[in-house]
Amino acid sequence: MESIKKLSLPVLLIATGASAILQTIAQAVLNTFYDRSGYPVPYYVGQTSFDAAKLEGWYASMEAAGTLDVYRQTQLVDFAFIAATALLHVSLLVLVARLLPEGPWRRAGLVAVVIGLLAPAFDVLENLMSFIALAEPTQVAPAVAVVYSSFASLKFLCFFAVYLWVPVGLVAALALRKRAAVPAVQ
Repeated sequence: MESIKKLSLPVLLIATGASAILQTIAQAVLNTFYDRSGYPVPYYVGQTSFDAAKLEGWYASMEAAGTLDVYRQTQLVDFAFIAATALLHVSLLVLVARLLPEGPWRRAGLVAVVIGLLAPAFDVLENLMSFIALAEPTQVAPAVAVVYSSFASLKFLCFFAVYLWVPVGLVAALALRKRAAVPAVQ
């Protein structure tokens, strides 16, 4: 935990800014592919349906439109977004942890770094399940749909935790530093 103090704040700020730009670009490219694929529902709806028949129906609509292969490509492009997200999460969460004083708040910040890495890890697992489902898009096994949606739900839960923690961690860092700077009242 002491080694986090050795990380330069300017370097962490630059890394966070650069990774945010990279993640934004990756998200834009990914959104373009989703749009081109004609995926008939918002991606988060499709990813959390837990329903093989619905997946089959959505795949059938893209097959009929001739865009199912674009959707398969979208799953590959998603890996660039996943990598960019992992970089953003690590740099941002380490920055927040670095701003926190040593003790329980910094330990919580370091736990957040792990959770931040779980989001892209679950996204990778979700994509792998998607490829299994896409191998037979007209006969998606119900268990595949459940596992696919479970990984997606865990991914979204981790994203939620990260984006909730960042403002909480920043406010805590500010408050704790301010309190440490104020002399105790006698």
